[in-house]
Amino acid sequence: MTSGIDKEGDPTPRSYHLGDFFAQLSEPGRCLAVEVGNDFWERGVPQLPPGRLVSLIESSENWESWERHPNGEEFILQLTGSLELILDLGHRQDTLTLNPNDFAIVPQGVWHTANVPLAGHALYITPGEGTEHRRRD
Repeated sequence: MTSGIDKEGDPTPRSYHLGDFFAQLSEPGRCLAVEVGNDFWERGVPQLPPGRLVSLIESSENWESWERHPNGEEFILQLTGSLELILDLGHRQDTLTLNPNDFAIVPQGVWHTANVPLAGHALYITPGEGTEHRRRD
């Protein structure tokens, strides 16, 4: 994890490639650059301070699982391709189609998954802490 501030507190300007790194927006007004490795979702997320994770994700296949974020809403901005976001509202499922420049806000605690009709990239702003997953049948 990198904060963009060196040990003495001096700013250290640097650019990061979104995808190799994510940004963690935390309090009070902090922004951390977080390197993404193979075990990021299992080991990296729990080590982050509370806040929101900004990530760029490429989807080329339908998601293999459902997820939900009990600590807040998730913002999804489709940049390229398209995504069919499926929301499990308990008594029904809603599907939202996101094309480039469309965004959706997934309500806190709502299980969601996605189908990918056209491969592309989306920007996510997620309350990562406490995220849960379940198998998609």
